[in-house]
Amino acid sequence: MPQFDFSTYNPQIFWFVLCFASLYLAASFVILPRIRNIIAARKTVVDSDKANSRKLEKQISNLRHEAERVRQEVSGNYEDKMDEISRQAAKERDQALINLKSALDEAGKKSRSELKSLLEKSEVQATAVIQGLVQNIKTKILN
Repeated sequence: MPQFDFSTYNPQIFWFVLCFASLYLAASFVILPRIRNIIAARKTVVDSDKANSRKLEKQISNLRHEAERVRQEVSGNYEDKMDEISRQAAKERDQALINLKSALDEAGKKSRSELKSLLEKSEVQATAVIQGLVQNIKTKILN
């Protein structure tokens, strides 16, 4: 059997060592440095992206806090404005009620005076009519 022939071992070992050494050197000096460079570049990009994402998270957090602060401030201002407007509306309503009461009082006084004068006129007219009737009755009875 040829595989057990010891005379062929030396050339096989020589070519094995030569091929292994050339592949090892090619992998060590050509292939692996390229892979290391690619991995280092990817790591740099990933680290940069992580740092950027952290910065963006901080900015987002700051913006959320700022938005919450502004929302609370606006809410407080809104409540203050609503209170002020309601107080002003209550004052205007009270003033309108006072004006209406005074207008109603004036109208009541005016209508009372008109009623008084109307009653006086009607009494005068009634008296005149009654006197006229009495005169007519007297003239008819006496004639």
